[in-house]
Amino acid sequence: MATAGQVTTLAALTADTFDMVVIGGGITGVSVAREASANGMSVLVVDKSDFGSGTSSATTKFIHGGIRYLETMEVGVVRESLRERRILALAAPHLVRQQRFLMPAWSWSRPNAPVIGLGVGLYGGLAYDRNRDVPDSLRIPRSAWLSRATVLADVPWLQGEELKGAWAYYDTLNLFPERLLLEFLFTAVGQGAVAVNYARATELVFETDDDGERHVAGVRVVDVITGEQRAVTAPIVINAAGPWVDEVLTGLDSGVHVLRSKGVHVLLSSIDGLRQRDAVFARAKSGGHVIVSPWMGRLLVGPTDTPVDESVDETHALHSDVDLVLSTLNETLADGLAPVQSDDVIDTTVGVRPLIGTGGEGTYNASRRHEVHDHASEGYSGLFSILGGKWTTGRATAEHLLRVLASSGHWPGHHLVSTRQSAVSSSFAWADDPKPYLTDLVIAWSTLGLDRGVIDSLAMLYGSKATELLGLVAADPSLGARISQREGIWDIGAQVVWGVRQEGARELSDLIDRRMTIGSMGGITDEEIRTIADLAAPLMGADPQAMAAAETARRRGLRALWS
Repeated sequence: MATAGQVTTLAALTADTFDMVVIGGGITGVSVAREASANGMSVLVVDKSDFGSGTSSATTKFIHGGIRYLETMEVGVVRESLRERRILALAAPHLVRQQRFLMPAWSWSRPNAPVIGLGVGLYGGLAYDRNRDVPDSLRIPRSAWLSRATVLADVPWLQGEELKGAWAYYDTLNLFPERLLLEFLFTAVGQGAVAVNYARATELVFETDDDGERHVAGVRVVDVITGEQRAVTAPIVINAAGPWVDEVLTGLDSGVHVLRSKGVHVLLSSIDGLRQRDAVFARAKSGGHVIVSPWMGRLLVGPTDTPVDESVDETHALHSDVDLVLSTLNETLADGLAPVQSDDVIDTTVGVRPLIGTGGEGTYNASRRHEVHDHASEGYSGLFSILGGKWTTGRATAEHLLRVLASSGHWPGHHLVSTRQSAVSSSFAWADDPKPYLTDLVIAWSTLGLDRGVIDSLAMLYGSKATELLGLVAADPSLGARISQREGIWDIGAQVVWGVRQEGARELSDLIDRRMTIGSMGGITDEEIRTIADLAAPLMGADPQAMAAAETARRRGLRALWS
């Protein structure tokens, strides 16, 4: 059995035997670890990179039902997603907000305005429990029709010719998906799970019983940074590697096929200097569409949905991806506005969706449902792969997996401990309005002399754990210095120390992109990278100049692919 939960390295792993090994530290794998550990299983979750560094960090930043899935009649997926939207938001109220969406309709729109209205109405109907136990700050209003004049006042860049108006509805903004995923992981660790990043599962280990049947016995794992190797024993192995799920099964007759879809978003400062409060489902006359979402004082636009032919590890945002997003956006702009150019893009994200499909259909219309595949049908008992799914339904997927384990005799849990009313480790309380706690936090720590924005940001990102980071500043005031003076970026040195010591960051990008906010905000400077490296390197046992130089070169190389 495993020892107490921890985020650790392969070399420091204090146990070699677990009830379950989960391969993949994205939202699905992390949710499995959380669900299984809540039900008393000893769990090890490993990821070949950092937790949440793949598809899970490249989202449109919403916990949503997927209104467009109604076009393909995936009503079940939409209902499940809307149910989970509420559950996830109540688990971490400090990391979510409600966001109004506008779905404009022009005279040429297909579907037309009345049909769009029916879809929006159905979407609201499927979310019949959306406000159950929900605090006032997270309550979701009913949908409504907005006039043409109201829409153009709220979205001044939108093409007004032939515009009839827009349907308004609400979804939940996932402020920093990277941090919310980490909070689910830390919740699992608090329940006894063990998490190791930069640990690649290189081989599945099987044993054959007296009847000649093969059973999974564990995995062999290598630390991709140090080369350290370990063999880990477990009678259940969950392959939750997302777009890499079939690579884990290399050499096995698995019967698994993954349809990969590339999703690219671009980050803009604004559209022609104009601001907006609403997210806009901007549909071009040519048939394409993008979602234009206000986020942290910027605009996130996308995503693309194109097949991936190359290796997942080689998938990056390219000129062609940025052009595809911008050309669609530009078709929706009001007459007289200058087209958005690639020079206006301050950052991009790219993720590869692992979809269920036979390979014959297109990725856009492929199902977003999930599937738990029991490899006993191919002669590999104890091995399960999770296919498909989406960020919003990660918890439901994990819950389904445990039911499959119970029904197949791999786990004797007949009465599951439900996580439907379980807060994450940093939440002040499940389904509780965080505002009073945040106000108290600001008052309690006002003597530190920090900007109000710093304390507000720490409270949003770390919830109840913010007091511990502020305690670091109280002990060493230099850790209260801001990393950047750019607008909307409130990261401080204490987050670097906390990220390395408490949250398992092993590379500079782990801190910049997932433990802090600065990497998500676009345009990080060489000086900012060096500042973070100077703080992190001694804690990581590395050379700060070398770390900063490598990270700067990596980011310049990625930018060169699309800029």
